[in-house]
Amino acid sequence: MDFKPSLLADLGATNARFAITEDGLSYHNPKELKISEYNSMSDLCMGYLSSIKTTNIRRAFIGVAAPVIGDVITFVNCDLEFSQSELQSSLFPNGLKVVNDLALQAHAVNLLEEVELETIGQNFSDAEGPKVLVMPGTGLGMAGIVNEEVVSTEAGHLNIPAKIKKESLDQIIEAFRHQSGRMPTFEDFLSGKGLNFFYCVLSGQDKCSLTNEEILLNYNTDAICLEVKESMNYLFAAYLRYIALAWGALGGVYLAGSITNSLLFDIDNNKFRQVFEDSETMNSLLKVTPIFRVKPQDLGFRGALKLAREL
Repeated sequence: MDFKPSLLADLGATNARFAITEDGLSYHNPKELKISEYNSMSDLCMGYLSSIKTTNIRRAFIGVAAPVIGDVITFVNCDLEFSQSELQSSLFPNGLKVVNDLALQAHAVNLLEEVELETIGQNFSDAEGPKVLVMPGTGLGMAGIVNEEVVSTEAGHLNIPAKIKKESLDQIIEAFRHQSGRMPTFEDFLSGKGLNFFYCVLSGQDKCSLTNEEILLNYNTDAICLEVKESMNYLFAAYLRYIALAWGALGGVYLAGSITNSLLFDIDNNKFRQVFEDSETMNSLLKVTPIFRVKPQDLGFRGALKLAREL
């Protein structure tokens, strides 16, 4: 079969990552663009293609940080909207496949090698069953994998339950309710904007003086940064508990992305799992549910390659 060269794209709410594949097996010319610097999806794609001096790409596989429920795609955490049919007609007449960004990445989960995973807690090498992929970023993405089928979700928008067993989180939740007039969702907190909000509340500052990267790096020298990290990890583990139970994720909970790497760096894995397994009725199931940190940072491109081979 003659493979058509294709554009691979993984768009979050802040950055758009692009690459090209000639064979569906590998990719080249990876590049990251700031979404805010472009006026439209077409401009983003053309900006990338122009930057690598390529004009013969007529097929694309794109992951978007948005629900894919119709022709028009509207991003949740940035000002970007486009029509799939118009984009295909103008740029990709040989084929266009648009999926949720976490769904795109989830297509690569079953292809991961054991050396590409770090186990949090005990390693259950014979674990079988549904899997979930979770990635905090500008928002909070989550997708499920059942056998080879990928299911996109908006589970980051679930409200945080009122009953939280950590005092600092009660304080942060109350501050959020006071400012916004609603209960927070997990995405409000388990994201870049959540890091900033946590620091402001716990430090008593109206405006955070540190970047998100600095908050996560300074936990050894700044007591507030340490409290932010510990509170975030507590909520992260609790969220994973709810998701694992809802999906029956005995095949594993997979955690990806740069925020995940920073949050989980140098933590007490046993403490994280204790929060994850903290259920009076389902503790035995959670104990045998594996948690993995995904080391590779190119899941989007890997998932897009899989889609390109199958179409």
